[in-house]
Amino acid sequence: MNSLHPREPLPDVLRALAMISVLTVNAMGYTSAPWGEPLGPRTPLDSAWTAAMQGMAAALLQGKGYTLLAFVFGMSLWLGARRQTRPLTLQRSRVRHRRLLGLGIVHGVFVYFGDILTLYALIGQRLLKRLYLPWGPLRRHLWHALGWAILAKLVLAAIMVGFPSGVGSDGEATLSTVQGWWPFLKLNAGFYAAGAVAGLIVFGPVLYLCMACGVAAARLRLLTHRRWRAWLRRCLLRWGPPLMALTLAYGWACAVTASTDDISPWIEVLGDLMTMPVAAVYVAALALASTGGSAPWCKGLAPLGQRTLTLYVGHSVVCLVLFSGAGLALSPTTPETVLFSVGLWLLALKAAKLSGRQRWPLEAWVGRR
Repeated sequence: MNSLHPREPLPDVLRALAMISVLTVNAMGYTSAPWGEPLGPRTPLDSAWTAAMQGMAAALLQGKGYTLLAFVFGMSLWLGARRQTRPLTLQRSRVRHRRLLGLGIVHGVFVYFGDILTLYALIGQRLLKRLYLPWGPLRRHLWHALGWAILAKLVLAAIMVGFPSGVGSDGEATLSTVQGWWPFLKLNAGFYAAGAVAGLIVFGPVLYLCMACGVAAARLRLLTHRRWRAWLRRCLLRWGPPLMALTLAYGWACAVTASTDDISPWIEVLGDLMTMPVAAVYVAALALASTGGSAPWCKGLAPLGQRTLTLYVGHSVVCLVLFSGAGLALSPTTPETVLFSVGLWLLALKAAKLSGRQRWPLEAWVGRR
């Protein structure tokens, strides 16, 4: 590592915390996937505690993890580029993206249809072409990316209202009800292929905007340099309370309504529109709370943030073994699923600290020169 540009801890901290959202949401929705609601059915159905837990997961976690990870993906592209020459950066980044794409395809086809690595690899490859844009053209490009992201959000909102979650799923097999490996593979791979194409169209512009904002934030040192802290604090005080109130209202609505209610699709639209603004609040709050990543508590989270790729794929494998029809087909309650996810995250955190400088398998393979 170049001694002039040591590894910054803040991206690792953000990445580690974002995994709480990813693990929890993926596990909650697994038993009813690919047809059901993102957070799965409430079990037990008549439990107020279950409804409240599902509502809090919707308000604070759903969609925020992948958005935050895309932002950090862009940050990492630029921070990595500082340590080497432009041709070497582009060459090594292309190799890493090809490996990430291959891993995403294998993961999506054989393990979990909701793979996000494929989109990250394809979108990140496109972002590489604009990594070194001068600031003026990059700023204009960000505005264009924002326009495409808003258009994509409107298209997704129309889809969510016109085709609510679970419509047409009555009697259809899910990942947890299929019998055996071959039916699981057909269902999982088919939805992965369809989702990858649709995801590029509907989610691609949003993820690209998040990545591009991450590049811009890293170039400006927006989250780490002291000159920006007063501005971040003002923005957080101005926008944080109303945005958090809106997302908590969304969570409350999820807790008190059923997925079959007529208003449910509109509630889902509200939640989707809140994803990026709330993730931005998280980023600003964590940057200030960690003093740009220099706070002592960051050292405890950074090791896991350097190993999230293995954790992400490993979590999918564990869900396949425990919850799918190709595995044990267990049916945990909603609180049990949340405890399982948080417990796995804590176990991974402890294992990452004990790993020292030794990289985990997938990180070592993707980063191999």
